[in-house]
Formats: sequence, structure tokens, C-alpha cells
Amino acid sequence: MKKLNLFLITIVLSLSCLAQTNKGTINTQIDAFIKKEMKDLGIPGVAVAVIKNGKVLHTNTYGMANLEWQQPVTPHTSFQIASVTKLFTSTLLLKWIQEGKINLDDHVSKYLPDCPDSWKPVTIRHLTAHESGIKWPAGLGGYLGIGSATNFKVETSEDLIKGMKDSTLAFQPGAKQAYQNGDYFVLQYILEKMGGKPIEQLLPQEVLRPLQMNDGGFDEEIRSFPFQTMMAVSHKSQNFTKGKTAPLIFKGFYARTSYASGGMFLSIDDATKWAVALDKEVFLTKATQEQITVNTASGGGFTQLGWTSEVNHGHLLIGHSGGPGMGDIIRMPKEKLTIIVLSNYADMYPYMAAHIAQLLVKDLEFPDAPKTFDRNLVR
Repeated sequence: MKKLNLFLITIVLSLSCLAQTNKGTINTQIDAFIKKEMKDLGIPGVAVAVIKNGKVLHTNTYGMANLEWQQPVTPHTSFQIASVTKLFTSTLLLKWIQEGKINLDDHVSKYLPDCPDSWKPVTIRHLTAHESGIKWPAGLGGYLGIGSATNFKVETSEDLIKGMKDSTLAFQPGAKQAYQNGDYFVLQYILEKMGGKPIEQLLPQEVLRPLQMNDGGFDEEIRSFPFQTMMAVSHKSQNFTKGKTAPLIFKGFYARTSYASGGMFLSIDDATKWAVALDKEVFLTKATQEQITVNTASGGGFTQLGWTSEVNHGHLLIGHSGGPGMGDIIRMPKEKLTIIVLSNYADMYPYMAAHIAQLLVKDLEFPDAPKTFDRNLVR
């Protein structure tokens, strides 16, 4: 008994020393790391937050959001987070599961009664895990898998769903995972039918505003030669790509029909509120959040709710990146630790959140990987 008490006292003292060390050094370490990476890679702007047990351990902003107007990044700067949008679609879905409005094991035929026979085994769970086998249509957002779409045109939800119903499945539902946004288009179509409004209105109504997340949103861009229009987004950052002599302004396109899977703008202030709410279990209960960490039958790299998942030296890490690295969120649910990195550099791979996680949890290890890629632009 005495040995056990001594062991427990040793752990408590160790954790106390770690907490004191973090308070004294973590801000300096993160700031130094971010500033060095920005200088080395030519990254215009970054925002970072670290949240633990519902409290902000670190938050800061760096560099410029707009080079034309020389506007610095602020806590309210809204960054394009690309596929990190899936985490907020997941939050909406979890809320409705918690409220009994929908179930992960519901078949899509419950919401799409005229779906083809091949779709009848597909469940909501399959959609959120990229396990449905439904193909990614060319008109969804300009890309087919990892290659450019041919004869790309923006189509309506109704036209897209009709075209997808006429196609065969790429594989049997649940047989494997394939990261295709066709799954999230069908999920979006179902959520919009249930909510009676488009996803860009549902997310603010059901998730963002209840959590006092008042920045960001969707720019609702419409392209029509020879011009394009979009809605204003509060404090929206420009995006940038590497030019021959200076950064070039970069604009990716997200069709409205792809908004459940990408296209949302998010500020570090809003992202922090969301992470704090998860920690405090005031929006989604502990039991609801635990569904995120249940592995799917295929054993792939995603859970059934669209969060990437891996075990790293005994620590469960969930989250998502997007852009590929403009948005990067790592969450350790057991430790209630979340690292959020937002950037306006479109040529960056997601690596910063992992590095910051290593500063906080020393036994984490991540493989060496490239930090950026080159688009080989002529300018």
C-alpha cells in the first residue's frame, strides 16, 4: 500500500512539474517553431491554438492575411479549411444523432426512397467512413479522386443525384474505404432534405451560432464565364501559392454541392470555441463523442464519422487536415488535448500540428515527410 501511495505521489509530482514547464515554455516553443517555418517556407499567415481540458493553453496569430492591403492575421481571420469542413459536418450529424433525428445504421433508402437497388445496403455509417462505394461524380467539385475532372461543369444537387443513381458502385458497401467526396455529397443531400435548407445555412443554425462561432462560413462562389460572384465572408484571408519571385494569390473552387466535405472558412477564435465545447461536453455528450473513436469493420484509416484515426505510441489521435495543409486539427480525446493550425499557404502539407503535439506529448513519433510541394507555375 505504501509503495502504491509513493507511486501515485510520484506521478502527481511529475504531472505538476510538466504543467509548470508547459506554462513557462510552451508559448515560446510554439512561437519559435511557427516563425521559423514561415520564414523558411515563405508562408504568409498562420493561426494556432492549443486547448486542453477546456482551457486555452496557447493561442497566437502570425503574419499577413491579405498582402494587397497588408492586413495582419487576427484571431477573427477566416481561413479556408478545405476538408477539415468534414469535422463540422460530423458535429452536425452527431448533434442530430444525439437528438434522435438520425441513426448511423439507417439505410440511405430511408431518406432516398427511389435509390437504386445497389444502394440499398448503404448506411449513413458507410457514407461518413468513405465506405459506400458510391462513385465521385465529375460535377461535384472539379476533381475525380486525385485527377482533374474532364468536361467539368457545376451541376445542381438534383442533377448530380440523378447521375449518381445511374452509375454502379465501385465496391460493395463496407468492403473497404476510398476517400471520395461522393459519400459526403450524398450525406449532404440527406441532411439538407431533413433540415429543409442548404448545408451552408444548416451548419450556422445548428452548430456555429449555438457555439457563438460568429466568423467565417461559406463564400458560395458561382462561376459563370466570363465572371464569378461570391458572398462576402467576415475577415476572409487570401490564399497563396508559391510564385517565381513572390507569393501568388490562389483561389480553389468548391461547388456548393461539396460543402459538407470542403469549402468552409474558419477563424482560430471560432475553432477554439468548438474545441472547448467538445472538452466540456456541453454541446455533445461524452457518450455521443465516443462514437467518433469506434473503428469501422473495414479497419481503414477513418472512423465512421469522418475523423482520421491513428494510435501513436498508445495515444489515440483523431482529426482531419485539408488543403492539403491549410487546415490541420489533431485531437487526443483521452487527454482532451486539441491542436489547431490554420494557414493561408495552399502549397503546405499538414505537419505543423503534429510537431506541436510532440512538444506537448514527448513520446509521440511521426514519420519524416515533405513540408511543401511545388505547383510548377510559370509566374
